[in-house]
Amino acid sequence: MEESGKIRQRTVQVVSLSETLRPKKEPDLPTLLSNLREVLLKKSENNDEIDSTIYQCAESIRNNIEKLGDLTEHKKIFEILQTTLRTYIDDILSITKLPNILSCEVFQNILTAIISTKETLNIRSIMENDSSYARTNCFRSFDFLSLSVITDFLNDKITLDLFSSIAYALRIIIVDIQFTIEFIIFKKNELQNQVPIIHLLLEYVDRHKQNFDHVERHETLIAILRLIWTLVDDTMLVPNMIETKCQDYVLQWTAMEDLSLDIQQICIHIIHNLARHEKGAKVLNNANCITILKDFKRRILDPNKTNQDELYIELRLLYCMAISLLTEPKENREDLDNLRKILDQLMQCAVDAGQALNNKSGGFHVSEPVVVLTKLCVHDEILKYVLNESNVQRMEAKTKVEFFCQLLIKFRAAVATEEELDQLTLIALFNILWSISFHDEYVDELKSNFKFLLTVKSLAADDAAGSVDQYVPNHMSSIPKAAQGILWNLDEDNPARPTRSAAIESKVTTSDQPKTNAINRTRVMVSYSHADQEFCRQLVDTLKKDNRLDVWVDFAYCHTEDFWEEIGEAIEKANVVLLLMSKDYQDSKSCRQEVMYAKDSLKKRFIPIYVKKDFTATGWLGVRIVGPQYIRFGKRSFDDTVKELLKLIYEDKTATESDPKQETKPLPPVTETKPTENTTNLTKPNENNPILTDFKPLKTPVEHWSKKELAQWFDNNQIQRQLIEIYDFKHGTDLLLYGQCLRPDWQIEYNEIKERYQQKYHTPLYRDHFVRFVGAVNRLEPSQSKSKSKLCIIS
Repeated sequence: MEESGKIRQRTVQVVSLSETLRPKKEPDLPTLLSNLREVLLKKSENNDEIDSTIYQCAESIRNNIEKLGDLTEHKKIFEILQTTLRTYIDDILSITKLPNILSCEVFQNILTAIISTKETLNIRSIMENDSSYARTNCFRSFDFLSLSVITDFLNDKITLDLFSSIAYALRIIIVDIQFTIEFIIFKKNELQNQVPIIHLLLEYVDRHKQNFDHVERHETLIAILRLIWTLVDDTMLVPNMIETKCQDYVLQWTAMEDLSLDIQQICIHIIHNLARHEKGAKVLNNANCITILKDFKRRILDPNKTNQDELYIELRLLYCMAISLLTEPKENREDLDNLRKILDQLMQCAVDAGQALNNKSGGFHVSEPVVVLTKLCVHDEILKYVLNESNVQRMEAKTKVEFFCQLLIKFRAAVATEEELDQLTLIALFNILWSISFHDEYVDELKSNFKFLLTVKSLAADDAAGSVDQYVPNHMSSIPKAAQGILWNLDEDNPARPTRSAAIESKVTTSDQPKTNAINRTRVMVSYSHADQEFCRQLVDTLKKDNRLDVWVDFAYCHTEDFWEEIGEAIEKANVVLLLMSKDYQDSKSCRQEVMYAKDSLKKRFIPIYVKKDFTATGWLGVRIVGPQYIRFGKRSFDDTVKELLKLIYEDKTATESDPKQETKPLPPVTETKPTENTTNLTKPNENNPILTDFKPLKTPVEHWSKKELAQWFDNNQIQRQLIEIYDFKHGTDLLLYGQCLRPDWQIEYNEIKERYQQKYHTPLYRDHFVRFVGAVNRLEPSQSKSKSKLCIIS
């Protein structure tokens, strides 16, 4: 019994010794945070002084966070840090009854430790290789913004003593969101659930935007605005951002004269990014954005127009790009020097960024100026200025055309990547080069660039190039469509170009004869912009009810990849081509190609149809539709207008059949802006309109013309004698200056002169007589300006 008792005692001693020697396990971060919360909750509001227990708990948390950096699994460490951040905000900072304790440096050090430990991790490579993980972290950080203590802060329900602690946490969350966004390809409406919290952020900025003296608050405002800037930088997110009303806030802030420039600088960035999306441009224009921007230019940019500080250089370029995206060139009437400077800035930015290894210059990605140039270069005068005269430094290519070709080749691989900006750049470059290919003076240079042609041909048939998951503005076409358009214009794999003379001569000859099918129906080809597809379908469905018509439209008949071939063949077989004209139609390079092939190449009979009552054709389209009678929808009922169209189709067909070889002498190249809706003013009493016919060539430069040469010029161009008396020009320079005023919208001048003419001669001034005068004025050029570009008005 005694022996047994000794053994039992010895055993107890051994167990006790082992327990004493075993190292005590240190609590993990969740336990430490939980312990700290329990200690804090026991404190009363009247006793909010920090004690040794609280201090030791906080220090232990900081030490444990810093020790995480010694681990090797960076993804696991990051997860621990994010969990710790949320717990700290939700469980510790939410104890708002202890502002003195929570604002102590030891608590701030916890947040600082989280930041410094994150900086030691290689999270970038993890996010780059796992976009789904980046997306998860992004939306997890958005959830942090919805924590009660953060929303109370944003609603100004937190005491000033706690401001620094919570503002610091808010800025950490914002930085995390901005970082993860870089690795995400957002989908449509993916930010829908975040609209309320983003709106709350904007409201907070609006309430405190003028608190200049509070440095930390100002830093928080700037952080929030930079987040908004980052979000609208992704055009796919712009529709959701519009729902937050960010456009209303930034326009209001931009218009303020007493707001700090660093806030307004970000506002201009946000405006520019919104304007890159059609919906963004629409809401900005509806909110009087152009007036606000021009006032900003007057207050900030004009007084600093020679200031070469990076801030003002950046602001000037942003202003140019935003204005260009929001307006059409004809809407801006500033001086030519300013217009050239805008284009020069855009081209210089494109060249500098395009030649850089990272495709950026001055903070701008090459896609930003290139997208703006794509929109502007649908206007021929602007395109020619950019290519021939724009002032660009440090360009490695010999010509601007070569520069765009080289840039296209550089970004060729973007179709196989997920780099959104690179994809957008490639799409924009294809569209610019498509615009260039319409002009004969650049065709040889494009055709002689073997690498460029090889790139275009390879992507013209690349299905992947047409399915790029990237927002594309309506003014740009897909890569395959633009590539095939370029090849068509360059006569590469294009059976319908004039160089294929035998085929074309045969087609053109037979096109003068009315083509009918087996049941003698009139073949109608409909050319339209896809933006007007709803109207087009309504019109086509109505026309098909008439059994005398055989209607061709691409959405009913194009079923192969060679859609240009099918469209070309449809134009060739048509008796008449209907041009459904709108702003989108005029800006569409596809539609331009169809019009040029129908009218310029095949001399087809066509009927211009205005889809909307408030649109007026200008530029390349306005020049080509002068002459034939047109139809305008929107002023009368749809059915009545269709009846008018059908009548015009058959009246024209009868005239063509009675004299199939009759040629129509083209009218002068003017822009028809507001044509009348009837033909009552086309019949003129000859006795009231004497025309002079004694032609004498004028060899004197127009600037030196006296009244004698001016009178002879009127005679040579068969312009009514009464108009000479109405205008009473003294010198040729008067006529040139008048021509510059006349070009933008001659219809306005016609209405004014028509009234004066009626009052003076008691007889009407008919439109075609005035058109003859406008055409003659347009053909005049100053002798010293033959080598210079025409006026381009864009800002």
